[in-house]
Amino acid sequence: MPNSELQKQEKLLELKTATPKNLAKYGHLIQSPLKLDNGNTPYYGEAVVTTPIPFLSNNDTNLTLATLNPRPMEVRWMEYHNKHTQTFIPMEGKPFVAVLGAPTCRESDGSWNSNAPDHPVLDEVEAFYFDGSCGLVLNIGTWHEFPFAIAKDTNVIVILTNETISDLKNIVGDEAEGGDLCKRDLQKRFDIIFKVNEEGINSSVK
Repeated sequence: MPNSELQKQEKLLELKTATPKNLAKYGHLIQSPLKLDNGNTPYYGEAVVTTPIPFLSNNDTNLTLATLNPRPMEVRWMEYHNKHTQTFIPMEGKPFVAVLGAPTCRESDGSWNSNAPDHPVLDEVEAFYFDGSCGLVLNIGTWHEFPFAIAKDTNVIVILTNETISDLKNIVGDEAEGGDLCKRDLQKRFDIIFKVNEEGINSSVK
């Protein structure tokens, strides 16, 4: 039987600054390119230079604007997606925090690993600080909680699929699952509460 709220194990997640290197197993940053590509348009020369961003989806793709407000930085659920690389792009330069776990049963290449757990590896969950200057493209299978806002009215563009939106409504026992979603209640399953160390927001984030 699950323990009571008072008996749940708390695990403090230290904030790390989001960089291409420490996000490599989770996804990609959308940021100003370090090196300009030749682009893919022949019409404007150097006036318009495009840089491809790794992204995967289908014709069911949805563009949503989410307005976030601060909430306790405690993780109850984590989820992953099977068919698209969900993307978060902050507007107005407002920062956010993302809690991530590496892919397990659903590999980042889309294959299925029946020997891996259908939940994140609890000892490997990490928290990252995004300063508002870049976006995040998650790999297929990357476990994540919905981003945490630091300031009120933080607007974030979310790219996902309509199937995921529908799957989120398939709630059974406080969890949800469908063709493009697996959402797990970690507090209920493992009696654990991940808490982000918010002191790292106001001090130097490593």
